[in-house]
Amino acid sequence: MNKILLKSALAIFMLVLVVSAFACNQKEEAAGTTEPAASQSTASESILIPEKPAAEKTAPAIAPAPAQTLPADAAVSVDGVALKKDALEKRVQAQMKLHQDKIPADRKKEVRAGLKKQLTEDFVMRTLLANEVKRKKIAATEKEIQAAMEQIKANIPPDKNLNEFLKENNVSRDDIALGVRIQKLVSMETGGKIKPTEKEISKFYTDNKNKFTTEESVHVRHILVAMDAKDDEKVKAEKKAKIEGLRKQIMGGADFAEVAKNHSDCPSKENGGDLGEIKKGQTVKPFENAAFSQEINAVGPVVSTEFGHHVIQVLGRTPAHTVELSEVKEQIALYLGQQKEAEAFSKMMERLKKNAVIQYNKL
Repeated sequence: MNKILLKSALAIFMLVLVVSAFACNQKEEAAGTTEPAASQSTASESILIPEKPAAEKTAPAIAPAPAQTLPADAAVSVDGVALKKDALEKRVQAQMKLHQDKIPADRKKEVRAGLKKQLTEDFVMRTLLANEVKRKKIAATEKEIQAAMEQIKANIPPDKNLNEFLKENNVSRDDIALGVRIQKLVSMETGGKIKPTEKEISKFYTDNKNKFTTEESVHVRHILVAMDAKDDEKVKAEKKAKIEGLRKQIMGGADFAEVAKNHSDCPSKENGGDLGEIKKGQTVKPFENAAFSQEINAVGPVVSTEFGHHVIQVLGRTPAHTVELSEVKEQIALYLGQQKEAEAFSKMMERLKKNAVIQYNKL
């Protein structure tokens, strides 16, 4: 089945928001008056030495400022809160450095221009949202902030420490609190009416039935005698004889799992050679052809691939089929609810931009 993405568009936005380039020290970003975030503490200060729970902190509201000439050193101004060009350039350089190995030399200029535009709009969005949650006096409790941190933790590599991740990205507790407050703001916009009807769920399933199909798969285990590019003809012959000998043992009644555990060169030997369920396209072609053509429980002939020689056994087969609505109903409901939430967020941003004084300088 082509899985529907279950992550909320709003939740993803919050994660992007709190790890955005502008979740840094607002002293570097705000030109003059007040800051768009709830605090000016750096990530390391907030995470390692929290002075006070973010939910208890308050910041003076940012009153919309009348349009006036934008200073030449500012990239953009939102209701009187300006992002300086040098601060923007600093963040662009940081992002370029972070991804330097992935950016082709002939595209660096294009990528840099795109980053400037993206980070400028991130600043505009962040400032508008920060102003709105302050205006509506929306707070974030300590419990809610901790839950948000757990959500972020669930979306980073499992071997990554949460505090280290936040510190690396200059994310403070106040940034996370702002994300929680924005989620509440969007919830207020929808009035809690994002739950799809039975009719909407059924219609989505019918219209997208091709997305609810599973591909054919087979459950296989194998034994591998690995080949090396440095092997001479004598070694190659010895290895071929070894795999044929192992297959002969199994055909003679030896336990497949035991033979795999004692002789296979594949890490799967720890599981008796079991590779679990595989689908077409997940293994090299000769292996795939054998796995999808063999009878269940039959021990096939030796198959040679770029990795070496294999003895393959198919333990089970699952044919392609369409998943019933009852099996994916909850996923569809969640997906449709997230769509409604995203639409509400988009409309809210349009309104906030329309009612704000936003000025740009040429970058």
